[in-house]
Amino acid sequence: MNYYEIGHRIRKYRKALNLTQEQLAYKVEISTTHISHVESGNTKLSLPLLVKLAKEL
Repeated sequence: MNYYEIGHRIRKYRKALNLTQEQLAYKVEISTTHISHVESGNTKLSLPLLVKLAKEL
């Protein structure tokens, strides 16, 4: 699985919960820009951030 596929799944689950990027970013304590980059697969995802996202989604 690559970063694009992971980002696509994060976006899918975020939307299923009716969360905005801003809301999710606030919950995992990162910037909205970072969430956008993660969802588009344009950034490497650290394990601690992946764990935080998994807990929220």
